[in-house]
Amino acid sequence: MIKINIEYPFKPKTNKDLMPGQFWAIPLSSGNYACGRVIEIPSKKGSGSRTMFLAGLMDWHGSLPPVAEDLIGCQTIYQGAAGIITIHKTGLEGKINGYRPLELDGISPDYLRSQQFGGMLMKGLNELRPITKEEEGKYEVYSTWGYSVIRQLAENHFVMKK
Repeated sequence: MIKINIEYPFKPKTNKDLMPGQFWAIPLSSGNYACGRVIEIPSKKGSGSRTMFLAGLMDWHGSLPPVAEDLIGCQTIYQGAAGIITIHKTGLEGKINGYRPLELDGISPDYLRSQQFGGMLMKGLNELRPITKEEEGKYEVYSTWGYSVIRQLAENHFVMKK
């Protein structure tokens, strides 16, 4: 669902202000910027349903904050569940900077495995079915990120090259 008449940049209050494809600039210690992206919003009510979303760290960094054209062809490096405060704490002025539809770049929620052994196969925030033994080593573990995790992942990847 595309929300009309959004003026960027803006500071979201809840995940109802978000939509998949929106992005924010993450200032790095090098003086450059990385980019966080809204990948998915929870579809059901429950704990964190107003504040949580699936975030992605994009395979992009640059000397200026990202604009939609910078993200053409970029994919996510990592995806994890994050709270809206992640944008407030890691984003340039705590704001969403713009929007580019995920489908233009073939981005969708990653397949993940739930945290418990013998748990569930997930696609983003949604549980699909019990995971098979063969799949357990194939997918990253679904994780809930602390507020600054996306910045640390970006620092490690782009600044420290780890």
